[in-house]
Amino acid sequence: MRDFVFHAQPSRVVFGVGSLRYLEREIDLLGAHRALVLSTPEQQAQAQQLVDRLGSRVAGLFPRAAMHVPVETARDARDEARRLGADCAIAIGGGSTTGLGKAIAMETALPILAIPTTYAGSEMTPIYGVTEAGLKKTGRDPRVLPRTVIYDPELTIQFADRTECD
Repeated sequence: MRDFVFHAQPSRVVFGVGSLRYLEREIDLLGAHRALVLSTPEQQAQAQQLVDRLGSRVAGLFPRAAMHVPVETARDARDEARRLGADCAIAIGGGSTTGLGKAIAMETALPILAIPTTYAGSEMTPIYGVTEAGLKKTGRDPRVLPRTVIYDPELTIQFADRTECD
């Protein structure tokens, strides 16, 4: 047998059907009070449901996440988080939304709570990327790793129906 060292990522994972019901508790555990909710334009309705559910705990909704995280979008989201006094970001969606959260965290140290609706996997890595002038720049930094990930299979059922049977 060979010796090895495994460095585990320090994320908290909440998994289960209906686990979205623990969202308020998970925000509390982050010590946060005012979340900026992130989504793509296509998932704005789903993000709005979170906003409605959280009420006064939401600083605002930023439904402009895009593939490859354009640096302009990341800056706009960062500025919006600061303007609204957000103390955490909730990224609901796939890799694009999680990537936007990571870009915000890189510059603000805001904790990210990821709620994946796809099987992208980026919510479990400290790898980030932004695109500027057509060039994607990537890196690795522990500050961008979402502090909490809520996996609720009810949110991925529509996606699973289209991909798992292919």
